[in-house]
Amino acid sequence: MVKAEANLSPEVRRLGSPGLVRESDVRAALTMLAGGPAGLVITGGAGMGKSALARQVLGRLRADGFGVAVMVGKWAPRTLFRGVTEAFLSWGGELSPEQRGLMGAVGLAPSDEAMFDVTCRLLKSSSLVLLFDDLGQNLDGTGFLDPGFGEVFERLCQAADRGRVLVTSRVPLPPAVADRLGTLRLGPANLDAGTELAAGLPFLSTLDPFTTERVVRTAAAHPRSLHLLDAWLSANPGGVGPRLAAVTPGAAPLGLVMADLTAQQREILLQAAISMVPVTAHDLAVACDTSRPDLRRRPKPKRAAINSTRAAASRLAELGLLNAWEGWDGETVYFTDRWIADLLAPLQGPAVADRHERAMNMHYTRTHEDGVFEDFVAVCRHLIAVQGFSDLVKFPLDIADSMEADTEYGVMALLGEVVPCVPAPFHRHIRDRLVAALIRHGFPRAAREVAERSLAAVKEWAPTHPQRDEARFTLGAAYDTCGQARFAAGDLPAAEAVLTAAVDVYHELAAEHPTFMEADQRLAGSLQHLGQVYRALDLPEHKEKEYEIWQECSMIRTRLFQASPTPETAVDASLALQRLAGLAGRDGDRDNARRLLGTRLAMVEAMLEAYPGDDRLAAELPIARDDIAALDVHGGDGPHAEVIEILRQGPTAFNQWRADNADEELDLSGADLRGLNLDQMVFAGADLTGANLSCVSVRGAIFSGADLTGANLAGADLTRTGFGFSELVNATVAFSRLGAAMMQPATLTGAVLTGATLDHTSFRECDLTDVDLRGCDLSTLDLKRTGLDGAITDPP
Repeated sequence: MVKAEANLSPEVRRLGSPGLVRESDVRAALTMLAGGPAGLVITGGAGMGKSALARQVLGRLRADGFGVAVMVGKWAPRTLFRGVTEAFLSWGGELSPEQRGLMGAVGLAPSDEAMFDVTCRLLKSSSLVLLFDDLGQNLDGTGFLDPGFGEVFERLCQAADRGRVLVTSRVPLPPAVADRLGTLRLGPANLDAGTELAAGLPFLSTLDPFTTERVVRTAAAHPRSLHLLDAWLSANPGGVGPRLAAVTPGAAPLGLVMADLTAQQREILLQAAISMVPVTAHDLAVACDTSRPDLRRRPKPKRAAINSTRAAASRLAELGLLNAWEGWDGETVYFTDRWIADLLAPLQGPAVADRHERAMNMHYTRTHEDGVFEDFVAVCRHLIAVQGFSDLVKFPLDIADSMEADTEYGVMALLGEVVPCVPAPFHRHIRDRLVAALIRHGFPRAAREVAERSLAAVKEWAPTHPQRDEARFTLGAAYDTCGQARFAAGDLPAAEAVLTAAVDVYHELAAEHPTFMEADQRLAGSLQHLGQVYRALDLPEHKEKEYEIWQECSMIRTRLFQASPTPETAVDASLALQRLAGLAGRDGDRDNARRLLGTRLAMVEAMLEAYPGDDRLAAELPIARDDIAALDVHGGDGPHAEVIEILRQGPTAFNQWRADNADEELDLSGADLRGLNLDQMVFAGADLTGANLSCVSVRGAIFSGADLTGANLAGADLTRTGFGFSELVNATVAFSRLGAAMMQPATLTGAVLTGATLDHTSFRECDLTDVDLRGCDLSTLDLKRTGLDGAITDPP
């Protein structure tokens, strides 16, 4: 057993006890894990040794060359990805070219999105096993509490081929994933089996058969109870006689152990039992300090308090009440397993709220010192426990605002855990942030489920709320978000239905409160979303309705701008006028299109004079000018007219069209794409040689493998755009915005990037020979395996 567990991470060694496992179960689990389509779920009641069995299985697999990554309990992307990284980097032996490429990606601290992709690819092609221990914490009996995690987990199971997914859970998994996993059920042991388990425990293995049978009966042959009694008896060798005498049928094992605790040990155990993450003796000393329970920023404990807490925690670990292991930094870490925590819950009493409050404040203090993301999560979980709803809305949103976009999977997991616990009136901001993130990262089905659940909760709450206007505003927002999520999921008729409901709600509010700008603002937003649905449906019977919607939207946006002329209202009005002009041009009303575009240009020019430093207006001005110039170019029957018309329909329609025609080359060579919005569109492998994309918004678009030789991207917004393996030879990218764009690897010979904004742009593995980077701030560039030798830069 010792050899099998060699080199396992602390996260694995914390799982259960080897003494709880029968060799026959290990063999059965390994056989089923090897034969199942994606892996295995070990199920059974609390304390049956599921985690201990998983630990033994992982030890055997690790000895056979598998990489091992573990996530315990609630969905924690960073924990899983960290485990995958550590497992992958620990592999030895010959690696395939694909594995070497993936190892290079893992070693460069990739984004959460890239790490998820790497994990799926490893599961498909490499010896990697993922353990999701106590997965039932993420389930409610009907499905996943967090739909985002549900979709992530399902994709991992679908990816598993050579790799495996191992799960322990008390409750059944949803059919969509359960069907891909074999099932091994651990039931209550009979007395003989219980005696067999007792023989593998240090103290009980030394007893005579009669005494062993009595202990087994007291524990009802329950594996975890046997382990607890064994730890309690072996931790008191000098006074074992009286303790053995107390072990009689009818005695509660936990009660026997708790009776031996000091008051300090009992309080530390109860405090540890409500912790959501592993903690150190220092953390416990802070949380157990009751001198100022309401103090948000906790004082540092004295050394004597830490030493006393460490001694008490060590004793609790010795008695089997706490799991203890050495973390990566050498510090001893403590955690109460779920079986113990559940048994202790009735003993928490009224003081449980104070314990949550102190634990929350301990983690909050850590966030201001050297805390990690897990501390932010723990604060939110304790807020849920004490129903601190006002903070539960603000705090996670503050976290989301502070996190880098590369770590957004963690933010999505946190918001996905929080939103079901927030009352319906407070859903909007968390729900909308979560739905937008899920859509952005390619989980539209989960986004829809989050929005549908929220809409159902708000619809149930709204009729009971005494403030009718507030209820209707909240209901309208829920309809609107649900419509956006359904649109992203591709269900356009369903999106039309709820967005129409949102428009109806806001029409009613705007009519009743004609001077209330918020009603108009929300109405314009819902009209815009509904207009996008009709644009994607592209049915002849909807053309008139689509025009009416954008006409009303532009009227409201213009009115809002006139009432409050700010850069934000100007940009909103500009978008509405642009869309309406596009419809007019589509219908052949070119004079009206020019009039609308002229109004838009005049508005933007006037606002830019008033706000000369506003980036949004500065970016909008050249687009507004180009739209007028491009009206005739895009109105004829040129070689690119059909593709440009599809581009006008937005990313969902265009990307679907590209997927349906993946075998055909996308030829946009020499195309004039000025005035179009190309955000989030996929141009992978396209021929864009000599194309004109100057001042175009291409945020988040994909140009992997595209040929942009000689293309004009001057002044374009290329934020977070991907150019992997693309050709940008002699391209003009001057004065463009390339914030967080991925140029790795791309051919850039002779490209002109003069004056471009290169905030955190990645040029990994790029040849920058003859690339003009004058006037660019190079301080935040990612230049791993890339040099600036040969590039044209400003003199030092």
